[in-house]
Amino acid sequence: IQGRDFTAMPETINAVDAWLGSLPGHVYANFRQPPINTLNLAHMIPLSAVWAGPERDEHFAAPPLLFGKTEGSTPFRLSIHVGDVGHTLIVGPTGAGKSVLLALMALQFRRYRQSQVFAFDFGGSIRAAALAMRGDWHDLGGGLTEGSDDSVSLQPLARIDDVAERAWASDWLVAILMRESVAVTPEVKEHLWSALFSLASAPITERTLTGLSVLLQSNDLKQALRPYCVGGPYGRLLDAEAEHLGEANVQVFETEGLIGTGAAAAVLAYLFHRIEDRLDGRPTLLIVDEGWLALDDEGFAGQLREWLKTLRKKNASVIFATQSLSDIDGSAIAPAIIESCQTRILLPNERAIEPQITAIYRRFGLNDRQIEILARAMPKRDYYCQSRRGNRLFELGLSDVALALCAASSKQHQALIAEVHARSGTDGFLVEWLAENRLAWAADLIADLTNVTPQTDPEARP
Repeated sequence: IQGRDFTAMPETINAVDAWLGSLPGHVYANFRQPPINTLNLAHMIPLSAVWAGPERDEHFAAPPLLFGKTEGSTPFRLSIHVGDVGHTLIVGPTGAGKSVLLALMALQFRRYRQSQVFAFDFGGSIRAAALAMRGDWHDLGGGLTEGSDDSVSLQPLARIDDVAERAWASDWLVAILMRESVAVTPEVKEHLWSALFSLASAPITERTLTGLSVLLQSNDLKQALRPYCVGGPYGRLLDAEAEHLGEANVQVFETEGLIGTGAAAAVLAYLFHRIEDRLDGRPTLLIVDEGWLALDDEGFAGQLREWLKTLRKKNASVIFATQSLSDIDGSAIAPAIIESCQTRILLPNERAIEPQITAIYRRFGLNDRQIEILARAMPKRDYYCQSRRGNRLFELGLSDVALALCAASSKQHQALIAEVHARSGTDGFLVEWLAENRLAWAADLIADLTNVTPQTDPEARP
């Protein structure tokens, strides 16, 4: 009893009466009276406690995603799943710590057996974490590799010999034509389908956009596809004779240099399609950073709505991050995001108390006290978790090792990552990166780790 912070005193001559007083109906047996009456005691004893988060992720039957630090002595356990829904909305202004949180969530999600992570990054914020997990990092726009040699080349029409894949390719091409201001009529769709059918019988290396353009009879269609063919501004990305997307359990696609270009919608739509092929029921985390692009494009917005409604059945969770609630508030799919993302993590925003921004926060269910918490919270330190289970302000409390992996997003960091990766390769990147950050003591421990879960065991279950 004393170990639980209650003051207890052994009875001597009053032992019998004390025992009788513990029995129902013996209200007068124990003559040792407390110094206060029951009503005063009821006002003093703690009848509630701060929300510390779920003790386990019940959906995975595993520990929570991560532990956070709070002002009190009670830690915060963050689990993104509410029931079997793990979709999460992260909103915070630039420079508030959003990228660090995304990188940490990607790292921590790999604790679940047979898990896989797909991330659409911006600025290389998850690059170090991905390489440390022996994942594949793809520079879609060449913005961080300073050239096209190390960037990605895709072949969207490689599998059109399959009827279902051909149907998807037809819809994908229609979306491109619409963005190029081409009137899509039934005749246009017929031309596309006929050309795709003919191209499907060609060798795989010839199933390119250039090959499709040759088969099209309409000059207007050829002109619309020309920017996406070899020789056009986006041909390097979408008109390859072969593509090599890795098979690692962590796939990160860098979108800097791609966002804002005419090819962004087509490239990301194709990658989304490829990712869906790998959703086989394993625990999957799909991170979409700078999600305003998806909201600005009707095709993306429709696909995001579909993901939020259907990926739960495939054991996949979408982490959707954007800079402002107004991006979502003005979107046609705002109801789907609000209903499906049952966990929200809001970052500090000193402008939250301004009337116009306060109104947006209120439309998302925050009260005046919660808005005040966001306005007073410290950027790059505090995070506010909101869900139907509870609300809590917490810190990540990252160690030097975690900071080396999660906070490496500057241009200087990117140059150093490229140098270390070129020297060590993917398999040796973690050790070399820790040593480069003066954390050789941590690098020396990696070889002796005994608590690493095998991720390639086919019999493993989450």
